[in-house]
Amino acid sequence: MSFTAVKRIGISIPDSILKELQQLVPERKRSEYIVRALEEKLEEEKKMKLREEMVKGYKTNAGIDAAIAEEWHPLEEETEKFIGIKEPKIKHYRRRSGGLPKKR
Repeated sequence: MSFTAVKRIGISIPDSILKELQQLVPERKRSEYIVRALEEKLEEEKKMKLREEMVKGYKTNAGIDAAIAEEWHPLEEETEKFIGIKEPKIKHYRRRSGGLPKKR
């Protein structure tokens, strides 16, 4: 692992986690291990924040998006007819009277 600038910090870790770290990771590899764990966690947090922002944006624009889709729908239908796209047949399933099938 190479860094252009490295800073030393002091952190507090619960004894149980420190003992696990000492058992699993060799002494000279612990800083690298912790840095990788932090990088992974930070990347996960960034993705989660981006996902939340995207959902918020989708919800904010839902009305506008629906209005645009409704406005363009007749043109889409006309285009589909012009180029020969047919609507896919949808198979509807019905439940038989009597509920669920009996166990054998």
